[in-house]
Amino acid sequence: MEWVKVQCNVLDHRKIKLIRRKPGGNTLLLLWFLLLAEAGKCGRGGALQIAEHIPYTAETLSLMLTLPKRVVEQGLELFAQLEMIEQGGVIRIRNWRKYQSEDKLEQRREKDRLRQQRHREKEHTALQTESCDHPAPLSPVSHVTLSRDVTPENRTEKNRVEKTTDRVSRLLLSQTPLANIADQELVGLSQRHGLERVQLAADVAAETWRRERNEIRNPGGYLNTLCENLVLPGWYIPFTERQQRAEEVRRRQEMQLAVQGQQQAAEEVEIKARDELWQSLTVAEREQFCAIAREECPAGVQASDAVVVILARMKAWEARQVGGCS
Repeated sequence: MEWVKVQCNVLDHRKIKLIRRKPGGNTLLLLWFLLLAEAGKCGRGGALQIAEHIPYTAETLSLMLTLPKRVVEQGLELFAQLEMIEQGGVIRIRNWRKYQSEDKLEQRREKDRLRQQRHREKEHTALQTESCDHPAPLSPVSHVTLSRDVTPENRTEKNRVEKTTDRVSRLLLSQTPLANIADQELVGLSQRHGLERVQLAADVAAETWRRERNEIRNPGGYLNTLCENLVLPGWYIPFTERQQRAEEVRRRQEMQLAVQGQQQAAEEVEIKARDELWQSLTVAEREQFCAIAREECPAGVQASDAVVVILARMKAWEARQVGGCS
């Protein structure tokens, strides 16, 4: 959390008044607000934890909050008496979710996450569609020159090309500093260098930034220079080929998941059959298999009753399988 909620009339609360009346009350009140802020930074529903299994202690709080340890201990004891915190191995602010509206905050975060996910999926789909209509060339010297003569016959086609250039290039440059390039600059680049060359330069520029993360202060000038002196890096893979590889990886993962699912289902069926077989045996038969399991234990190793039963179940299953095959 980046902030915590504190009511404007907090100083009028009876517990806060009691704290301030104690010796060093204002310091204890400061400690309370520091605990609220620290709990917000922890983001664990009001629990004060450095990590999942590492709770804050009075000593660590003293170090983190730069307050004397005795003040922290005195404050924690007082806050516990006033039922403002819980101390059960982990220091926890009581009623945290109620006063911080954390449920609403989580709902808003989830909505934002889903909205961003839908936006990325929409961009991805649009980029695939555009790449099919206008695939990036494999040659670094591809060049298309658009006529500067605007006539009634070619006005519609030119407008369509400019609109497509803006959309495809923006999708290629999305989530990089190059996305800050102005629409007019993209249109100018497409008129100067050609649609396909700008798209290729945009893809190379975006992939280069993702690899190197260099600062780009002038996206338009950077793209223009790249269009004029476009040389494909040895590591560059065209967008369409990257899409094909990603699709192949996705298919392989789906196949692996399907195989794992089948194996898990088969294992569950076998486990159920083993349990049913064991339950169908008489007490004497179970004891017989348990005796076999104990005899086959390595010398000097004494297995527990639970381990013996597991081994006996396996022996019973193997015997049933052999009997079924014979």
